[in-house]
Amino acid sequence: MAFCINCGTQLSEAAKFCSGCGGSVCTAATMPINAPAKKSNSLLKILLGVAAALILLGCAGVGAAYYFFHGVEGKIADSTHGPADVNAMTKALGAPDAAAPAATSSSSAVSAGLGSNRVITPQDGQCALFTKEELTKVLGTDFTHADADATGCTYKGDAARLWVRTEATWTGGRKLVKAKADTYRDLRQSMVSQHYSKTDIDSHIFPMMPYQGVGDEAWINLWNVVTARQGDRGITMDLRYYHDSDDLTKLLTNTALSRLQEKKIGLASKSGQTDP
Repeated sequence: MAFCINCGTQLSEAAKFCSGCGGSVCTAATMPINAPAKKSNSLLKILLGVAAALILLGCAGVGAAYYFFHGVEGKIADSTHGPADVNAMTKALGAPDAAAPAATSSSSAVSAGLGSNRVITPQDGQCALFTKEELTKVLGTDFTHADADATGCTYKGDAARLWVRTEATWTGGRKLVKAKADTYRDLRQSMVSQHYSKTDIDSHIFPMMPYQGVGDEAWINLWNVVTARQGDRGITMDLRYYHDSDDLTKLLTNTALSRLQEKKIGLASKSGQTDP
């Protein structure tokens, strides 16, 4: 059985021209074979050898060799592509709705919108970390309510995807960030084990990265979720829909950390503010 190498049409043994495209029936000597993208690829060399063996069977096997070779070559090309564009993926996954307002990027504007000297204790609960009015001024979203659950608090705005979530702990912050540090360490070690160069490892974008300028230690993921500690106080802030300003992310997280206190020791009177 023979096949046209130009269009794949099955041909009779005696055919000299293809009934599908009109091209002349090939001979083994004239059949084109694409050069591999990476000549050093051992698997590709094996496939070339298989294709050559099929060619030696005569023109009847040329079409089969052609389609076998190109079908597998495509799979090899797919497997040797570089990693996905992490930045593009992050932008697609974290992009807010078109209706979402741009977050305030000015550090002074953020500072002005946040009250100072607020002290939040476990008795106050996580929904007291910020007032709805504060978040509305700082983020530009009309925050209407805050819902507490077993692990944190979600401050919700006037649209489905406009929200900020906090998960705070007044003790256990070191354990909280250690889990992130361990994840990062394991990911780096996996690249070391695969014999990546130090340059490649240092320039790689991991899904969890150290985050400077927040608390005593902090980590941030690709979706703008920050896990940080100040002493043994810890906070995880999900700001995925408000990632336009790095300064804003740091100020909100640092503010939350500074407000976490086990007891109100003479500071309640200084703040002059009531919990929301």
